[in-house]
Amino acid sequence: MERFEIAGTDGSAPVGVLTTPAGDCRPQLLEIEAWANRLGLEVVDLGTSAEPSDLSPGCDLVIALGGDGTILRALQLAMARRAAVLGVNFGTVGFLADCDGTHLGRALDALAAGEAHVDARTALVATMTPEGGPPVIAFNDVVIGRLRGYGTARLRVAVGGEPMLALNGDGVVVASPTGSTAYTVGAGGPAVTPTLDAIVLTPLATQGSPLRSLVVDGSDSIRVELEPASAPVSVEIDGRTVVDAPATAAIEIHAAPRKARLVRTRPRTFYGDLAAHL
Repeated sequence: MERFEIAGTDGSAPVGVLTTPAGDCRPQLLEIEAWANRLGLEVVDLGTSAEPSDLSPGCDLVIALGGDGTILRALQLAMARRAAVLGVNFGTVGFLADCDGTHLGRALDALAAGEAHVDARTALVATMTPEGGPPVIAFNDVVIGRLRGYGTARLRVAVGGEPMLALNGDGVVVASPTGSTAYTVGAGGPAVTPTLDAIVLTPLATQGSPLRSLVVDGSDSIRVELEPASAPVSVEIDGRTVVDAPATAAIEIHAAPRKARLVRTRPRTFYGDLAAHL
């Protein structure tokens, strides 16, 4: 993994801090301020994950105080400027976090000592056509699901430009390897190590399809089209952004050209993390 270094005292870039709106992070905020002062770093308040501010130009590091939802929001802010995110867990899952709030000091010391590394993760880009607006980044998954109270979602799925599946059911989840341990596992799909260059496609409550899940190469694109007889569907990005899809919509999903960057300050493995949450 790439080493992550933060210089300090020589006009280095500011450190952004994003917090959860659901918890008291004041002790950790004071700890970050004291650490930054020792290194000669400026700390920029990015607000909460519910109402974040834009990332300052030149910012190399965002510290996210919260659960996986807050860390995902921090990654959205950081990715455009190639900044890295240090996740500090205040939630209940914490797959993306580097440490919990009680061990923040140890993580900051490792950063100052140049002992941190970058864990690069595949992100997804989703585009809705026609007239679906700009592409949207997903770090966990894109869920295309029928609206409640309506009938069956009828979808056609193509992979790499080749027709693959006709799905009748609740919809489909398209996940990055990082997101495979979220909705995908609950829907019967595999947990995929995040070092794989792959995309995971998992149908939701389908009728008549024997395929439970499909892992495709990370260079492939996935296209999901609505059949004319389909129930209305929505497109959900990382469990937050929800857009109702037009009746003639198609959703194109592929790997983002840039990787998401998570800071790691201690040795860990995907298998150890997974075992701890089973």
